[in-house]
Amino acid sequence: MADGQMARQARLGIILAAAAGLMLAVNDVSVPFSYARGFSPPTVVLARFGFLILTVLLLMALLRLKPVLPHGRAGHALGSGVMTGMATLGLLGSFAFIPVSLGVVILYTFPMLTTLLECLHARRLPGLLEILCLVVAFAGVGISVGLNDVALDPKGILLAGLASLCYAVSIFWNSIRLRDADSTVVSFYMAISGIVTVALYVVATGSFVVTPEPGLSPWLPLLVTCFFFSVAFVLMFRAVTYAGGSATAMVLNLEPVFVIGLAALLLGEDLTVPRVLGGALVIGAVVVSEIYRGRKDAIVIEPVG
Repeated sequence: MADGQMARQARLGIILAAAAGLMLAVNDVSVPFSYARGFSPPTVVLARFGFLILTVLLLMALLRLKPVLPHGRAGHALGSGVMTGMATLGLLGSFAFIPVSLGVVILYTFPMLTTLLECLHARRLPGLLEILCLVVAFAGVGISVGLNDVALDPKGILLAGLASLCYAVSIFWNSIRLRDADSTVVSFYMAISGIVTVALYVVATGSFVVTPEPGLSPWLPLLVTCFFFSVAFVLMFRAVTYAGGSATAMVLNLEPVFVIGLAALLLGEDLTVPRVLGGALVIGAVVVSEIYRGRKDAIVIEPVG
């Protein structure tokens, strides 16, 4: 692949990652409406993976893709899907023990973990600026979300940490083992193993709850949640294919910033000074990181002589 084409694909990957962050933010804002209509959190998670399977099947039909991966890649895709299912359940479980704000902050250690995994794989140390941008972005998420009256329950911290690790492993796994496979087909395999993982949890815990009022309107919030989750999932792992795991994970730090903006716009929540400051730190860290990454890649591919 020509150097110019690689650079263009990397830029496209960054755009897709930002779009995925926005779609995830819409999903985040819409989820409480599903809960208010009588759907339990595990039911919503199960429905999202089911909708994702239908979405990816439709995409494969439109793109005339066969549900076949290169030799040896199917197992990697299924394993990565199990990680995403476990990550979702871990984050969901953490909210039963610790505040949502703390769970989100712990979750957003996953960009740092993804970068560390890629550095270990490449047998190199992360650069100083690379680490600084990740720490600043993480701090920005913490400031934006806020940690008032935090209850440090070890179970909740462990579950949120598990969610972060599983997301990092999934993104890293796709970046290393699945970048040469079509991300739409990969998403199909991941959705299958993801829904099986969540279904086993739902059956084991008896947490499947559907008690909406009669009519179509109670189902609309669930459909909105499922739609935006599915779009975000497909975009996110397409971004990994184009830009790599650490770059995608870094840009996904924008998700909490988008949530704050959408909550102010749609839910009437206040844009406080800490939220604005934290959002600015996240955006600044992402921009600096991608400028640095672009310059570093340009140096690497610059022809000698």
